[in-house]
Amino acid sequence: MDTPPLSESPQVLIVGAGPTGLILAHELLRRRIPVRIVEKRRGPSHTTRAMTVHARSMEMFEHLGVAHRLEEVCLECPGNIYHFPHLPEDRQPRTDYRSLPTRFPFYYKINQNDFEQVLREHLYTTYSMVPEYRTEVTRVDASDDEVTAEFALPDGTTETQTFPWVVGCDGVRSFVRQAEGIDFVGERVAAMAMMDVELSNVTFDDRWMNYYFTRDLFMNCTKLPGKYWRIYMSEPTEEYVYADDKRQAFQEVADRIGIGFTVGEPVWATSWEILNNIAERYRNGRLLICGDASHVHSPSGGQGMNGCMQDAFNLGWKLAAVLQGDADEAILDTYEQERKPIGEQVSQGALATHEIVMGFGVDPEERWELTQADGWEHNTIRLVSGLAHTYRDVVRLPANLTEVGGPRAGDRAPDATLTTEPAKRVYDVCRRPQFTLLIVPGGDPTAAVEQGGRLRDELDALFPGYVHSHLIGECSDEEFDFDHRTPDETGEISERYDVDGRGRFVLIRPDLYLGLSCLPEEGDRITEYVSQWLTPARTLTPA
Repeated sequence: MDTPPLSESPQVLIVGAGPTGLILAHELLRRRIPVRIVEKRRGPSHTTRAMTVHARSMEMFEHLGVAHRLEEVCLECPGNIYHFPHLPEDRQPRTDYRSLPTRFPFYYKINQNDFEQVLREHLYTTYSMVPEYRTEVTRVDASDDEVTAEFALPDGTTETQTFPWVVGCDGVRSFVRQAEGIDFVGERVAAMAMMDVELSNVTFDDRWMNYYFTRDLFMNCTKLPGKYWRIYMSEPTEEYVYADDKRQAFQEVADRIGIGFTVGEPVWATSWEILNNIAERYRNGRLLICGDASHVHSPSGGQGMNGCMQDAFNLGWKLAAVLQGDADEAILDTYEQERKPIGEQVSQGALATHEIVMGFGVDPEERWELTQADGWEHNTIRLVSGLAHTYRDVVRLPANLTEVGGPRAGDRAPDATLTTEPAKRVYDVCRRPQFTLLIVPGGDPTAAVEQGGRLRDELDALFPGYVHSHLIGECSDEEFDFDHRTPDETGEISERYDVDGRGRFVLIRPDLYLGLSCLPEEGDRITEYVSQWLTPARTLTPA
């Protein structure tokens, strides 16, 4: 894959500079695809809005090289406590994320404005790219070959520019989605208010997300980084939700529930409708939609921003491959095939939590029964964290593969420690904008190294620069050099991927999902699998 200097002509217009648009810009720019990212807001947001970053998103941020900076502006949260009024405090159900099999067994609380600033700083530092604020897209006309967009600029003038592709990351009221006439199917679920505020007389554990509720009232509160707290509130009459005096309304609801804290003067407060909608389709020719433009749901569980960013993480490498001429446009259809079911799954999961904490009209004792179902906590934390999201139902695999153990194609690729001093993990090996082939020898390491070397050479010839082959084990520099091998000191990779004495070839996609896991003697199937994504550079001559 050649990497020429960025041209002056952007190949992708990204409409919207929130988290989704910023992640998509990162994914394209690090693959040398020039972009233009515009935002109609007057400037960067200074309010918190979304405030939860889950484990799968942190794995993505570590992959992008920005996790360390985010950790500096976050607070670690072990999980959620559900305060049922009929139970003593020591018996309240919890969803405790500290058991997750990841380097991030928790979730982070972060102010969205701080979060977006970290992404913008990384975008500028790495690629000298900044969003264009006060720049609104007012028209898009798509043909078979390009999209013409018209902009209203900050100085009052208009501008017209053409792009090969346009992606709408412009939120629930997406102009791009509406311009293309894509239906946004769903319903209004409830209304909610939230505020950032200083509290006093707090008696609960502020590390956790605390859900309080009665038959007809709901309040959720936790400490944010800095001096403020985040409080959500909902009730069926919407009298409190849309009250003019937000401080008084929140205080009255807190008092009626019996939480006991005193609400200060909010630094920021808002009210909005909770919608549960999903777009009829995610692509119309050369226009695509991403994030909240394609799906929106209850904030219960804090999955919204995370799912949106994962949409962009999925789309970015595919769109880049098309623009580089290394993949057919049909690859973009897999974006909807993979991400729309996840959007539906996230919506269903959010509604399940919504029923527990905001199932107005149902006694809390009845709602408590939902938390007693077998596997409720385990399933909830795996789904909400994003670790259980899978594409296994839509992946296409070569026929007649020998069945092996471990995660299945389409599942999240598990991380594993390879060496401890110095520390190196599977995700360190994968930290590149390519596929990664892990060659894990079994009982006959010599044969695995030879087979892996042949497959590496074949993949390099067919898909130049698109597959990084890496041996987990020992060999000479002539076989795999220092940058392409890592010793296996811990054996964790064999445990996480269920590698037996036969060894294993594991192909990990650019978005850290498992592409294919097979026996070394079936390595030619990996070439066949990659061919469904990328166009081979040439045809290999049979030996």
